[in-house]
Amino acid sequence: MHPSSRPHRGKLLVIAIAVAALAVGAFLHFRSKKDTGSARTAAVRDVPRLDGNAIVFSDAFRERATIAFSPVEQRPFQPTVRVVGTVAFNPSFVAAIGTRLRGFVRKTFKYEGDRVREGEALAEVESAELGEAQSSITQAHARLDAAERNAKRERDLLARQLTTAREAEVAEAELAMQRAALQAAEQRTKAYGGAGSFGVFVLRSPLDGHVVERNVSPGQSVDGELIGYKVADLNHLWIELSVFERDIGFVHVGDAVVVSPVASGGVKIPGTVAHVGEIIDPATRSTGVRVAVDNPSHHLRPGQSVHATITSGDPAHTALLIPHDAVVYVDGKATVFVAETETRVRPVAVHLGGSDGTRHEVVEGLEAGQRVAAAGVFALKSELFR
Repeated sequence: MHPSSRPHRGKLLVIAIAVAALAVGAFLHFRSKKDTGSARTAAVRDVPRLDGNAIVFSDAFRERATIAFSPVEQRPFQPTVRVVGTVAFNPSFVAAIGTRLRGFVRKTFKYEGDRVREGEALAEVESAELGEAQSSITQAHARLDAAERNAKRERDLLARQLTTAREAEVAEAELAMQRAALQAAEQRTKAYGGAGSFGVFVLRSPLDGHVVERNVSPGQSVDGELIGYKVADLNHLWIELSVFERDIGFVHVGDAVVVSPVASGGVKIPGTVAHVGEIIDPATRSTGVRVAVDNPSHHLRPGQSVHATITSGDPAHTALLIPHDAVVYVDGKATVFVAETETRVRPVAVHLGGSDGTRHEVVEGLEAGQRVAAAGVFALKSELFR
């Protein structure tokens, strides 16, 4: 390398180092300004803060979270209980029609969904058992006729003193036995349902209603334990509810109920509480409540889910009331946010009584004239878990 080139390369190296230093300095200055801006942004961030046991927030946050307050009022109150239930058959209006004996199905006349009248034929079952029972009636009649003739003859002979009283008594006893045998044969045949053709049992509906279940088909072999049909009068149904322990004190037999199908909220069907359970389920802390409803328009179907609103039969009383939406649950406890100012609230645990669907009764924890947050309460609740 020529000696004269060495000073030139040294100058280039110095220039490169200076440029790199300027770049690093500019980068550090930019980061410093960015970090300062982020810190300033964090410092002015508009979020609620805890001040002791109170939550403090700005007017801007109150508007953004749509926080609104409602007064605690003392007014007349009639509690209601709202629960979801299930439609069920009313057992008083359901019939299970069995085949009663062994045989095979000859004909079926009715199918699922068909409307039937009391006494109408559903199906025919041909049975040798029934035939034997019916033939025993014929045999019993023949034996009874013979016993009657013999008893009459013995009475005539006894009147002419041509036989003994003993013979006449035996004849009368035989006559009584044959009468009893005939009654037994007729009763047995009746129990088998043998009121029709010889050896043919007809399944008949014992009530007006609809066929809701069918378990027989032509040619099918059956026995005496098979339920061939189930017929139900759908004009009369039950609503089965599960009411929590905290609400069961407001529910009584005879209370008025309004039932509405979940799928058809506009339909309102009146009913009456027919039974209130005697036992609380330890797992669900609830008990069963049964509601009887009339269903002439057939808006309800067994198995369907419904909303039920029970109006308590307890007399109306004066109570402290707050809006339903004012209550949140914190650690499993009913809690409201009491306003100290427009931008400062204090969480207070309350003991609730009944509800009418829009308002809660407050038994303990509040006083008349206080104000509670009735809107935006979940934005306030989130501050307790931040």
